[in-house]
Amino acid sequence: MRLRLLALSAAFALYTFQTQAQAYEPGLLVRSNGDTLRGEIENSFWVEPPPFIHFRPAPDSPSQLFKPQQLRAVRFTKGREFRYEGLPIDHAAQDKVGNLPYENRPDVHVDSLLAEVLVEGAVTLVRVAPFDKTVHYVLLSPGRPPLDLSARKYLRQTVDHAWLLTDGNNYRGQLGVYFGPCPAAYGASQKAPFTAKGLAEVVMAYNSSCGPLQQRGRNLLAQAAPRRRVAFQGGALAGVRYNRIEGNTRGLPGDCVDCQAHPFAGLYAELLQPGRAFALYGELGLSRFHSLGSHYLGYDANAGTGRYNTVEYSAWLATARLGVRYFVPLPHEQQLLFSFGYELNFARSPSTIATTGPLGTLTRDELYYASPTLLPNIGLGWRRQRLTLSLDGQLYFSSDTDSNSSPNSTLQSSAQFAGAVFFGTNFAARLGVSYRLGRNPDAGKSGPTAKQ
Repeated sequence: MRLRLLALSAAFALYTFQTQAQAYEPGLLVRSNGDTLRGEIENSFWVEPPPFIHFRPAPDSPSQLFKPQQLRAVRFTKGREFRYEGLPIDHAAQDKVGNLPYENRPDVHVDSLLAEVLVEGAVTLVRVAPFDKTVHYVLLSPGRPPLDLSARKYLRQTVDHAWLLTDGNNYRGQLGVYFGPCPAAYGASQKAPFTAKGLAEVVMAYNSSCGPLQQRGRNLLAQAAPRRRVAFQGGALAGVRYNRIEGNTRGLPGDCVDCQAHPFAGLYAELLQPGRAFALYGELGLSRFHSLGSHYLGYDANAGTGRYNTVEYSAWLATARLGVRYFVPLPHEQQLLFSFGYELNFARSPSTIATTGPLGTLTRDELYYASPTLLPNIGLGWRRQRLTLSLDGQLYFSSDTDSNSSPNSTLQSSAQFAGAVFFGTNFAARLGVSYRLGRNPDAGKSGPTAKQ
């Protein structure tokens, strides 16, 4: 009976692992050589231009990785569309008040990228949203140079040498020149707000009134809005943690008291950002550790000092980590991930192993586990579907320079102390495996090809 249950559990786990994938949706790719590939495309809910495209011909086929320069177009059957274009983008355009340039000095570069199509017709409107930059709307028409429109603010110096915030977005003037021979488009341009919808109405007014076919063109605004920008996912993790921790007990500083490996387990969560290349990462973990501590027995009136004994103990170590993860795509639905974060740890529930004096219970303040340095922990991992393998490391303060104590007298200068708090001699290294629980948050709720 037990063998049957184990076999059924293994089969169910294998089936779950094989059917859980990234959010693939029906669509097609047009390669740079003109070939059209139909199948499924991974939807990463991009805001910036897609840096890569995962494609597979069928749900049970291995995925292929395409770079933008290998493609002409990316089209979801019921969603967004992108075209590979070389576009003149003004990199000096800014509209965030905290990062404005002095004076209005354009800095135009031709960027080759996958631009999102908002309107397709005699005049095509595409959108480009570079990372941490203002959004650009570019008008494309055969035989005419592209027109780049973007919000822009800058600081202009007045006659009394003060810097004045100035709006430099003259999009109505630019549209007026571009559509001047077409009265319908010109009139619409002088009333349109600087939004995707407003600019699309101007473009479609031209296409329907002055375009060769006098058709408004395909309006993709509704599909251009991503279903979601961020996604939340989480799961369980387990593995082995190796601690290299020096003692902080009287007479034992510098001696390694926990140079051994311990199993650990916990839970993790990720808040995936638009484009799914970055995620905010959080983790709660639990493991055991071994240490030596000093237990206060009382005051010795004859000696005039307190009495202590040394206690060898093991205790629970609770850790909380918060950081960021960066994902690098690999072929066949795999990802390489890099993580950076900070850790808080708490020692609880000690169990005494040996003592040099009367047996006593260590108080919470007498428990010791090293504190993290100011450098973040770093990690490297590999992910395929639900499963993630990872290796990470965390530096801790040296036992004589713990964050909860003053610097040891051997530290002769502030420079030495600064080096100690960044690069301690204590560390922990972990090798772990995590498994995502629940369905893929990006997967569609219905549809035969929307795998979860």
